[in-house]
Amino acid sequence: MVEPVVLYATLAGCACFIGWVVLRYDLIDREPWYAITFALLAGALMMYLAGRVQGRIILTVADHCPRVLGSGFFSVLAGVLEELGKVGAVAMVAACFRRHFNDPIDGLIYGSFAGLGAALEESVWLLGADPGAAGVPWQEPVRLAGHLVMGGIGGWGLGTLVGPPSPGPIALPVGLGAAVVLHVAWDVAAFEAVRLGLENGRAPAWTTGLAMTVMLTGMVAYRSLVGRGAAMSAARFAA
Repeated sequence: MVEPVVLYATLAGCACFIGWVVLRYDLIDREPWYAITFALLAGALMMYLAGRVQGRIILTVADHCPRVLGSGFFSVLAGVLEELGKVGAVAMVAACFRRHFNDPIDGLIYGSFAGLGAALEESVWLLGADPGAAGVPWQEPVRLAGHLVMGGIGGWGLGTLVGPPSPGPIALPVGLGAAVVLHVAWDVAAFEAVRLGLENGRAPAWTTGLAMTVMLTGMVAYRSLVGRGAAMSAARFAA
C-alpha cells in the first residue's frame, strides 16, 4: 500500500506545483478555488469521455479500414478530441460561473486547469495500467505541463470574448487550432518513438527533437498569451 500512496502523492505534488505557477498569472481579478476545482474536474471528465470516444472510433475504423490506423491517425484523433474536450470544459466553467468568468485572461487560466485535470486523468489511467510502477516516471511531469500549456492556449480565445478590448471571435478557432497542432505533433513524436524504438531497439533522434520543439513552441506561445491576456485584463478593468 505504501508504494501506490507515494506514487500518487508525488503525482499530486507535481500537479499542485504546476497549478501554483499558473495562479501567479491571475493578477487582477483572482478566480475562486471552487471554480478552479470545477475546471480541474471538468477537464478530467472530458478527457475520460474523449478516451472512450477514441476507443469506439478506433474499433470502428479497424473493422472497416484498418490500413488507416497508424501514428498519424491516432495523433490527429487524440489531438482533436482532447483539445475540443478541454475547450468544452472551459465553456462549462463560463456557463456555471458567469460572474467569475469576466476577465480576458480567464480562458487561459481555466483552460490551463482543465488541461491539468485532463493530464491527471490520463496519468492515473496509465499508471494504473502498470501495477509495477514504483515511482512517477520522468514523462509524467512533462505530460502535466504539456496538457496544461495546450489547454491554456486552446481556452484563451473564450476568455477574450468576455468584453473589450478583444481580438474578436477569430481568437477562439486560432487558439484551438494552435493547441490541436501542438498536440498532434507531440503525439506523433511519442507514437513514432515507441514504434521505431520497438523495431530498431532505439528511438531516432528526430522524435526527441520534435518533442522538444513542440514543448518549447508551446511554452513560448503560452507565455505570449499570458502577456497579451494580462494587458487586455488591465485595460478592461481600468476602463
